[in-house]
Amino acid sequence: MDRRRPHLPPPPRWEDEPLPDESDGGWLIIYLDVMTLMLCLFVVLLAYSSYSADEYEALARALSSTPNTNQAVTQTAAPEAPQPEADVPGDPAVDTATQQLQEQYRDALLDQGLQEAVDVQVSATQVNLQINERILFELGQAELTEAGRAVLEKLIPLLMVASDHSLSIEGHTDPTPIANAQFPSNWELSSQRATGVLRFLLTQGIPAERMRAVGYADTRPLADNSTPEGRARNRRVSLILQRPEE
Repeated sequence: MDRRRPHLPPPPRWEDEPLPDESDGGWLIIYLDVMTLMLCLFVVLLAYSSYSADEYEALARALSSTPNTNQAVTQTAAPEAPQPEADVPGDPAVDTATQQLQEQYRDALLDQGLQEAVDVQVSATQVNLQINERILFELGQAELTEAGRAVLEKLIPLLMVASDHSLSIEGHTDPTPIANAQFPSNWELSSQRATGVLRFLLTQGIPAERMRAVGYADTRPLADNSTPEGRARNRRVSLILQRPEE
């Protein structure tokens, strides 16, 4: 009996296998599809990072709509921000007239001996006569002193000259608290002082329709309230002559 193994043919060699047909381009199409999707993803991410939320929503609506190839695409330029207007220099004639009027008021105060009691500030539309509180009233009071009445009497000619100007009497205090039965706060004190001056001017012939009284308490300081001098300057009554509107 022949015990020899049967003779088997040798296995085929790999190099003998036929190579795939390289003319088949299916893998290239898949590769291009993947690259196209990645490119679209990058474009969307770039658009989201470069536009505001409103612009992105508008872009999304535009992309979701069917484009009309027959319609021309136009781009509207963003409007330019308005440029700030250049400062227009003041009219020299107006400035000169204002300075002359201020000098006239200062001369009149000097003639009346009020240059130390009354400070005058003149602008193109108004004349502001500021009287220190200590001249008109006792501390924490709203009744005019005799010295205060005398000062106001000397101001009557100046107030009568500008008969076509309205007259605003404004009371001002410092922030030092006051609380008593007569004046619960500085608002009542400043208002009653302004009203007291108005009533006195009525007795001197200033027409009631020209005047008004306002109390501002400590809301409109002229100086720093951290010093005694500043607080003293802020305690005042202002007589403001307002030029009528043309």
